[in-house]
Amino acid sequence: MRLSLPKELAEDFILLARIFFGGEFGGDGARPSVAVVLGAQVLPGGRPSKTLEARALHAAKMYAAGGVETVIVTGGVGGNPPSEAAVMWRILLGAGVPEEAVVLEEEALSTWDSARLVARIAKERGIESVLAVTDPLHCVRTVAAFGEAGLGAVPEPVYISPMWRKRGMRFGQFLRETGAIFWYRTIHGVGSRSRL
Repeated sequence: MRLSLPKELAEDFILLARIFFGGEFGGDGARPSVAVVLGAQVLPGGRPSKTLEARALHAAKMYAAGGVETVIVTGGVGGNPPSEAAVMWRILLGAGVPEEAVVLEEEALSTWDSARLVARIAKERGIESVLAVTDPLHCVRTVAAFGEAGLGAVPEPVYISPMWRKRGMRFGQFLRETGAIFWYRTIHGVGSRSRL
């Protein structure tokens, strides 16, 4: 008996493997002026993990360079308060991003939650597409989830993240994302083909 994967799932796995081995995301089209920064772990005492800090600082550099006008930070309270979004907000303001350019979404506890909740914010503000700021391997699932939630997303991989730079962490995230993509496609019904 031969086991076969659905086409979209197989394509996601191939893309994930290509990114893992150093492939770039394709596409040179118009870039959205809104960035969404996906949350990551907050350490005891409200300190950002290196991954969270890398994502927020990447967005701050994009803002400073004039690449984005608005930054939406998404992430609720995990193992340690405050929310991931609140910690990123603090990093962004400390890096010179004005308070009025930052929007907080503090309820999401997963990538799927972020997609749904940010899509709602985007609809209220007339935003049709965003830059998804996260680790390179996480971009595959993130873009697919945002698309399923009705919001176009363009990957904005953070190559300075330790989840990418450290080989062992990169491999661990590759395994995690392989399982997560399968879960999202089969359980959450994420089925729209993401264009990366």
